[in-house]
Amino acid sequence: MAEGKKLIIYGAGGLGKEVKALVDSINKETFEWDFVGFVDDGKTHESVLGGLDILKNYDQGIYLVVAIGSPKTKFEVTEKISVFSNIHYATLVHPGAIIMDQETVKLGEGTIVTAGVVLTTEILIGNHVLLNLNSTVGHNAVIGDCCSLMPGVNVAGGVIIDDQVLVGSGANILNGLKIGKGAKVGSGAVVLDTVKAGDTVVGVPAKIVK
Repeated sequence: MAEGKKLIIYGAGGLGKEVKALVDSINKETFEWDFVGFVDDGKTHESVLGGLDILKNYDQGIYLVVAIGSPKTKFEVTEKISVFSNIHYATLVHPGAIIMDQETVKLGEGTIVTAGVVLTTEILIGNHVLLNLNSTVGHNAVIGDCCSLMPGVNVAGGVIIDDQVLVGSGANILNGLKIGKGAKVGSGAVVLDTVKAGDTVVGVPAKIVK
């Protein structure tokens, strides 16, 4: 059997365990990843290798993916990891995800595409994006770096989501809208208007909350 690429998951919580299960699903199709263990600065168990500092002990052949839901925290962690020149980022796509047009859908490094996700055509996904279970993204959409789309999110065609945006489970974002940097969209919200940077919107239709 050919050797897989060595992979570390940063984040040993629930999402980290889900990402490990995703890796196992990929390896059932083809042995692509050799899971080394978790890295986490806040959790300890038998699979946790240590905190971020341990990354300097690995050679150029190591890959890493950041399993953190919070966009802000994810950004902060990736900034810290950027000092380690030996680290590559893995892009993980569950075999149960559907990418309709492989040629025009672009996925950034460190992005995680889970089971049931559907991406149509001419879509640009940034780095370290989480597309969680059964989310859909329509044509010509753009999703920036370190965003997290939780389960069941529907992003319509032409939507632009800036960096570090959190979209809660079951939210719907209608065609052609823009979601500004660092914004939050509540679970189940239906977004009918542009959301400015840093705003939080909830409800049907979505309204700004303090």
